[in-house]
Amino acid sequence: MHARPYNWYRKFWIISLLLANAALAGRAEWIASWTMGPDASATASHHLDYPRARRESNTENYHGNVINDPYRWMEDMKSSETAGWVREQDKLLKNYLDGVPQRDDLRHRIRELTGSGDTFTTPVKAGGSYYFMSVNVGGGAIALYVRDGASSPPRMVMDPRARFHGNVSLSSFSPSPDGRWIAYAISKDQSSWLSIRILDAKTGKDLKDVALETNVVSASIAWRNDSKGFFYTQFDRCKDTSDDKAAPAHPRVNYYSRSDAQSTVAYQPQDENNLIVSYAVTKDDRYLVLRLNNGSSKQSRILYEDLERPERTTEWLIKEANANYVFLGSEGTQFWLYTDFKAPNGRVIAIDISRPETANWLEVVPEASEPIAANSSVGGNTLGMLGNRFVLMYLKDGTPLLKVFNKQGRLEIQPDLPKGGQIWGGLNAREQDTEVFYQYLGLTDVTTIYRLDLEKKTNDVFYRSRATFDRASIAIEQVFYRSKDGTRVPMFVAHKKELKLDGSHPTFMYGYGAFGWVSFMWYQPFVLNWLEMGGVYAQPSIRGGGEYGEAWHQAGAKHNKQNAIDDYIAAAEWLIAKRYTSSSRLVANGGSASGALAAAAIIQRPELFAAAVIDRPVLDLLRFDRFTQAGYWIPEFGSPGDPDDFKVLRAWSPYQNVNPGQCYPAMLVMSGDRDQVAVPLHAYKFTAAMQAAQGCENPVLLKVMWGAGHNFGLTADQTSDSWGDQTAFLYRVLGLQTSQQTAK
Repeated sequence: MHARPYNWYRKFWIISLLLANAALAGRAEWIASWTMGPDASATASHHLDYPRARRESNTENYHGNVINDPYRWMEDMKSSETAGWVREQDKLLKNYLDGVPQRDDLRHRIRELTGSGDTFTTPVKAGGSYYFMSVNVGGGAIALYVRDGASSPPRMVMDPRARFHGNVSLSSFSPSPDGRWIAYAISKDQSSWLSIRILDAKTGKDLKDVALETNVVSASIAWRNDSKGFFYTQFDRCKDTSDDKAAPAHPRVNYYSRSDAQSTVAYQPQDENNLIVSYAVTKDDRYLVLRLNNGSSKQSRILYEDLERPERTTEWLIKEANANYVFLGSEGTQFWLYTDFKAPNGRVIAIDISRPETANWLEVVPEASEPIAANSSVGGNTLGMLGNRFVLMYLKDGTPLLKVFNKQGRLEIQPDLPKGGQIWGGLNAREQDTEVFYQYLGLTDVTTIYRLDLEKKTNDVFYRSRATFDRASIAIEQVFYRSKDGTRVPMFVAHKKELKLDGSHPTFMYGYGAFGWVSFMWYQPFVLNWLEMGGVYAQPSIRGGGEYGEAWHQAGAKHNKQNAIDDYIAAAEWLIAKRYTSSSRLVANGGSASGALAAAAIIQRPELFAAAVIDRPVLDLLRFDRFTQAGYWIPEFGSPGDPDDFKVLRAWSPYQNVNPGQCYPAMLVMSGDRDQVAVPLHAYKFTAAMQAAQGCENPVLLKVMWGAGHNFGLTADQTSDSWGDQTAFLYRVLGLQTSQQTAK
């Protein structure tokens, strides 16, 4: 989508997250309240015969430290031995969950909450029409729609399920400025490797002989304003690596000319490891502006290319990567940028490219006490220059504050926003537009699309997903607690109103704390199901996130990762101390980049938790950077090849710190078998290590979500099945029982 000045952070897992979480609510047929039965401990314990996993002596020397990796053979995920072991794990889980009588009811209710209809992404306006994707609530099938006018009914433009054979999904799209052409990217079999096609918006047909191979790490498309072509990024695949583990390399920015159906190289940087290149075209069509980042690092460099010059040479605007720089817009030779250079919370500056020296920079919007949301590598950034104004989202304890400034830096608009959620996915508008769209997500707000009119200074609902569950019964509060080193950390807690603090409530705690992402509560059917039945959901805003700007992010990243783990553990201790729950009812959860966080917490403090759900994780931090796009995460986690980074990674990496004979909480590890972000080999190796090490009867089980990529399933039914099995697992290991009653 042409959604913001840059889309460098739109990795495959962001799309997956949007799909998994943008759900609709269905009608409640039953509500269950749970109690701990007298035989709960007996229910939770059950001897299991785990499938045999061969241990081998496979050592590697890291800076003089010899590390054994007994399950490295599982990294060959296509081998018959690995596949056979995974199938046996699948059978084991099925047999275990067949002993949960509530399993079908759970799936049914979660499927109801997931809904039977579609929701929509934030629209992109082009040629007077509004283009958007319908998102199947299960995270699978997606179609492209258009509204011919703001109040017109939506009509389908293209359905990938009907157009292509096999498992093909629509990953992103970008209409030309005149609305006549739509460049869109498709993924086959949940692969991170995409192909770009061009659709004629009038006929709904694809242009022939157009299939541009690229990679989703940087899948943004920047059209020329004359609609005659667009820029896109192309990568090479690292050789001698299977497609399910291949890493992208050698990015280059190409220009595709629609008139001659040819691509030419517009910019090819020097060969740098893990380089990400993003770009934008200025509104006068004069300059191509390029941003260079080392992987997920926020520090950036800025170049520009004069598109009117025949020689097409690039010039440095910001040559040193000493801060975060984001191009916002331009007028002639004056460029406006966001930066945190000498301003940790961020500011807006103006640079005349004819006099780019630092001494000539002008400050337009000065730094405030709250940070501007601009430092996330996994989405959530909200800033832009639109309608000759700066639209910026600030954060107060992680809560969004949207502000609009004129070009002189004077505040013009500060729209009211709902409480308890977040603007997700940035702002959708072109630089000259005064009509700006954004999406708001909340725990009880499936998705709401707002239309901000910069001229009229209005902020109205453009689209709201339907929801029929009882919003009024749920309370969301923000609390604060102290971490191990005394740092004050915010946390969101959700539960039924009038909760009795007696320590009896099953509590599901999710944390992220990575890549500068700002934690917020979004709509998740399994969470609402959990709350309906009397459970508590907690989400601490731990360090490594972006709640208080880049300083908060860096305080939990790389060598400071233990701070994030300590924050997570301290949140658990606070919930127990305040009697929301007890250690016999507390569930640790982390997913994707935070799967390692939750796993590290239970390894360091196993007595604190009754159970853990580790989904789509990265768990071998000594080899994470060798698979798919994970090399881009080195600025976040550190490099195993660096001696100092290695010491930190070795100290907290979950796979390397499993302690044989230790009694660990009951654990469910979940992975999509086609996940090319957090490749399933992490889940396989860690599960094998935990099963071999477990010193008590608490089960360690693996759920493979078949056909899924970095999500919980391809369809609403598959997603409900995954979430239902997760909840059924917790029913059994926590010894929960239900009494059902009909909803009013």
